[in-house]
Amino acid sequence: MRTTSLELEAYNQIKERIVHAEVMPGMLLSENELATQLGMSRTPVRAAISLLEKEGLVESFKGRGVLVKEISFRQFSQMLEVLVSMQLFVLDSAKQRKIIFDLDALKNYLQQQDAARESGDYLGYYNNSLMCIETILKANDNEYMLQVLDSYRGKFICRMVTFRKQFPQLKPQWANVMNGKIYHALLRNDYEGAKAAIEENYKYTTGQLMLSGVI
Repeated sequence: MRTTSLELEAYNQIKERIVHAEVMPGMLLSENELATQLGMSRTPVRAAISLLEKEGLVESFKGRGVLVKEISFRQFSQMLEVLVSMQLFVLDSAKQRKIIFDLDALKNYLQQQDAARESGDYLGYYNNSLMCIETILKANDNEYMLQVLDSYRGKFICRMVTFRKQFPQLKPQWANVMNGKIYHALLRNDYEGAKAAIEENYKYTTGQLMLSGVI
Protein backbone atom coordinates (compact mmCIF):
# COMPACT_ATOMS: atom_id res chain seq x y z
CA MET A 1 0.00 0.00 0.00
CA ARG A 2 1.33 3.41 -0.99
CA THR A 3 1.85 5.74 1.95
CA THR A 4 0.56 9.29 1.34
CA SER A 5 2.25 12.39 2.74
CA LEU A 6 -0.59 12.88 5.26
CA GLU A 7 -0.32 9.28 6.45
CA LEU A 8 3.43 9.67 6.84
CA GLU A 9 3.00 12.94 8.74
CA ALA A 10 0.45 11.34 11.08
CA TYR A 11 2.70 8.30 11.54
CA ASN A 12 5.75 10.43 12.38
CA GLN A 13 3.90 12.67 14.81
CA ILE A 14 2.14 9.87 16.69
CA LYS A 15 5.31 7.77 16.81
CA GLU A 16 7.28 10.73 18.13
CA ARG A 17 4.83 11.16 21.00
CA ILE A 18 5.13 7.47 21.88
CA VAL A 19 8.91 7.24 21.56
CA HIS A 20 9.40 10.48 23.51
CA ALA A 21 7.11 9.06 26.23
CA GLU A 22 4.72 12.01 25.86
CA VAL A 23 2.03 9.32 25.91
CA MET A 24 2.87 6.50 28.28
CA PRO A 25 2.31 2.74 27.91
CA GLY A 26 -1.20 1.72 28.90
CA MET A 27 -2.79 4.94 27.67
CA LEU A 28 -5.76 4.70 25.31
CA LEU A 29 -5.68 7.06 22.35
CA SER A 30 -8.74 8.08 20.36
CA GLU A 31 -8.62 8.23 16.57
CA ASN A 32 -11.00 11.21 16.66
CA GLU A 33 -8.87 13.10 19.18
CA LEU A 34 -5.68 12.33 17.31
CA ALA A 35 -7.24 13.53 14.05
CA THR A 36 -8.33 16.77 15.74
CA GLN A 37 -4.92 17.32 17.34
CA LEU A 38 -3.12 16.69 14.06
CA GLY A 39 -5.58 18.75 12.03
CA MET A 40 -6.48 16.00 9.58
CA SER A 41 -9.20 13.45 8.88
CA ARG A 42 -9.38 10.01 10.49
CA THR A 43 -8.33 8.27 7.26
CA PRO A 44 -4.59 9.11 7.39
CA VAL A 45 -4.62 8.69 11.18
CA ARG A 46 -6.09 5.20 10.86
CA ALA A 47 -3.46 4.31 8.24
CA ALA A 48 -0.72 5.64 10.51
CA ILE A 49 -2.01 3.56 13.42
CA SER A 50 -1.93 0.48 11.19
CA LEU A 51 1.77 1.10 10.52
CA LEU A 52 2.45 1.59 14.23
CA GLU A 53 0.63 -1.68 15.00
CA LYS A 54 2.99 -3.50 12.64
CA GLU A 55 5.92 -2.04 14.59
CA GLY A 56 4.45 -3.28 17.85
CA LEU A 57 4.03 0.17 19.39
CA VAL A 58 0.22 0.21 19.60
CA GLU A 59 -2.77 -2.11 19.48
CA SER A 60 -6.24 -1.18 18.24
CA PHE A 61 -9.42 -2.25 20.01
CA LYS A 62 -12.65 -1.71 18.11
CA GLY A 63 -14.93 0.67 19.95
CA ARG A 64 -12.35 1.36 22.67
CA GLY A 65 -9.43 3.11 21.07
CA VAL A 66 -5.74 2.60 20.46
CA LEU A 67 -3.64 1.21 23.29
CA VAL A 68 -0.02 2.34 23.64
CA LYS A 69 1.81 -0.93 24.22
CA GLU A 70 4.53 -1.40 26.78
CA ILE A 71 7.83 -2.66 25.41
CA SER A 72 8.89 -5.26 27.93
CA PHE A 73 12.42 -5.47 29.27
CA ARG A 74 12.52 -9.00 27.91
CA GLN A 75 11.96 -7.58 24.42
CA PHE A 76 14.55 -4.90 25.13
CA SER A 77 17.06 -7.54 26.24
CA GLN A 78 16.47 -9.59 23.10
CA MET A 79 16.94 -6.55 20.86
CA LEU A 80 20.14 -5.69 22.71
CA GLU A 81 21.40 -9.24 22.20
CA VAL A 82 20.96 -8.91 18.44
CA LEU A 83 22.67 -5.50 18.34
CA VAL A 84 25.59 -6.84 20.36
CA SER A 85 25.93 -9.87 18.07
CA MET A 86 26.03 -7.67 14.96
CA GLN A 87 28.68 -5.37 16.44
CA LEU A 88 30.87 -8.30 17.47
CA PHE A 89 30.57 -9.72 13.95
CA VAL A 90 31.69 -6.40 12.44
CA LEU A 91 34.67 -6.19 14.79
CA ASP A 92 35.68 -9.77 13.95
CA SER A 93 35.42 -8.86 10.25
CA ALA A 94 37.49 -5.72 10.83
CA LYS A 95 40.55 -7.78 11.71
CA GLN A 96 40.32 -9.73 8.46
CA ARG A 97 39.09 -7.07 6.03
CA LYS A 98 40.79 -3.95 7.40
CA ILE A 99 37.45 -2.18 7.87
CA ILE A 100 37.71 1.58 8.41
CA PHE A 101 35.52 3.06 11.14
CA ASP A 102 34.31 6.66 11.09
CA LEU A 103 35.98 7.62 14.35
CA ASP A 104 35.15 11.32 13.96
CA ALA A 105 31.43 10.48 13.83
CA LEU A 106 31.80 8.09 16.76
CA LYS A 107 33.54 10.79 18.82
CA ASN A 108 30.82 13.29 17.93
CA TYR A 109 27.98 10.97 19.02
CA LEU A 110 29.86 10.11 22.20
CA GLN A 111 30.26 13.80 23.06
CA GLN A 112 26.57 14.42 22.36
CA GLN A 113 25.66 11.46 24.56
CA ASP A 114 27.79 12.80 27.41
CA ALA A 115 26.16 16.24 27.03
CA ALA A 116 22.67 14.68 26.96
CA ARG A 117 23.41 12.80 30.18
CA GLU A 118 24.55 15.99 31.92
CA SER A 119 21.41 17.87 30.85
CA GLY A 120 18.99 15.03 31.66
CA ASP A 121 18.03 14.64 27.99
CA TYR A 122 17.23 10.93 28.00
CA LEU A 123 15.96 10.91 24.45
CA GLY A 124 19.24 12.40 23.25
CA TYR A 125 21.24 10.05 25.48
CA TYR A 126 19.76 6.86 24.04
CA ASN A 127 19.49 8.15 20.49
CA ASN A 128 23.21 8.97 20.46
CA SER A 129 23.99 5.59 21.99
CA LEU A 130 22.21 3.95 19.06
CA MET A 131 24.06 6.25 16.66
CA CYS A 132 27.33 4.93 18.09
CA ILE A 133 26.12 1.41 17.29
CA GLU A 134 25.00 2.52 13.82
CA THR A 135 28.45 3.99 13.14
CA ILE A 136 30.08 0.65 13.93
CA LEU A 137 27.59 -1.28 11.77
CA LYS A 138 27.93 1.15 8.84
CA ALA A 139 31.62 0.29 8.56
CA ASN A 140 30.63 -3.21 7.44
CA ASP A 141 28.55 -1.85 4.54
CA ASN A 142 25.67 -4.26 5.22
CA GLU A 143 22.29 -2.65 4.59
CA TYR A 144 20.40 -5.51 6.24
CA MET A 145 22.16 -4.90 9.54
CA LEU A 146 21.16 -1.24 9.38
CA GLN A 147 17.57 -2.21 8.59
CA VAL A 148 17.49 -4.40 11.70
CA LEU A 149 18.79 -1.50 13.78
CA ASP A 150 16.18 0.84 12.31
CA SER A 151 13.40 -1.64 13.08
CA TYR A 152 14.49 -1.65 16.74
CA ARG A 153 15.20 2.05 17.15
CA GLY A 154 11.74 3.29 18.16
CA LYS A 155 11.00 0.46 20.59
CA PHE A 156 14.49 0.57 22.09
CA ILE A 157 14.35 4.30 22.80
CA CYS A 158 10.70 4.16 23.91
CA ARG A 159 11.48 1.48 26.50
CA MET A 160 14.38 3.39 28.03
CA VAL A 161 12.91 6.92 27.90
CA THR A 162 9.71 5.60 29.49
CA PHE A 163 11.75 3.88 32.20
CA ARG A 164 13.67 7.07 33.00
CA LYS A 165 10.42 9.05 33.19
CA GLN A 166 8.91 6.46 35.54
CA PHE A 167 12.02 6.36 37.74
CA PRO A 168 13.69 9.78 37.42
CA GLN A 169 15.89 9.10 40.44
CA LEU A 170 17.75 6.43 38.44
CA LYS A 171 20.20 8.23 36.17
CA PRO A 172 21.89 6.61 33.15
CA GLN A 173 25.56 6.09 33.87
CA TRP A 174 26.89 3.14 31.93
CA ALA A 175 26.29 3.23 28.17
CA ASN A 176 28.31 6.41 27.62
CA VAL A 177 31.21 4.99 29.64
CA MET A 178 31.23 1.82 27.55
CA ASN A 179 30.92 3.77 24.29
CA GLY A 180 33.95 5.76 25.41
CA LYS A 181 35.89 2.53 25.95
CA ILE A 182 34.87 1.29 22.50
CA TYR A 183 35.94 4.55 20.87
CA HIS A 184 39.37 4.60 22.52
CA ALA A 185 39.92 0.93 21.68
CA LEU A 186 39.14 1.60 18.01
CA LEU A 187 41.54 4.55 18.04
CA ARG A 188 44.26 2.00 18.86
CA ASN A 189 42.90 -0.55 16.34
CA ASP A 190 42.32 -2.73 19.38
CA TYR A 191 39.36 -4.74 18.12
CA GLU A 192 39.52 -7.20 20.98
CA GLY A 193 39.35 -4.31 23.45
CA ALA A 194 36.31 -2.89 21.64
CA LYS A 195 34.65 -6.32 21.71
CA ALA A 196 35.40 -6.66 25.42
CA ALA A 197 33.73 -3.29 26.13
CA ILE A 198 30.61 -4.29 24.15
CA GLU A 199 30.39 -7.61 25.96
CA GLU A 200 30.95 -5.91 29.33
CA ASN A 201 28.11 -3.48 28.63
CA TYR A 202 25.80 -6.33 27.64
CA LYS A 203 26.63 -8.39 30.73
CA TYR A 204 26.20 -5.41 33.03
CA THR A 205 22.87 -4.34 31.49
CA THR A 206 21.31 -7.79 31.46
CA GLY A 207 22.71 -8.49 34.93
CA GLN A 208 20.98 -5.40 36.29
CA LEU A 209 17.71 -6.40 34.62
CA MET A 210 17.94 -9.87 36.13
CA LEU A 211 18.65 -8.48 39.59
CA SER A 212 15.60 -6.25 39.36
CA GLY A 213 13.47 -9.21 38.27
CA VAL A 214 12.16 -7.68 35.05
CA ILE A 215 13.62 -10.44 32.83
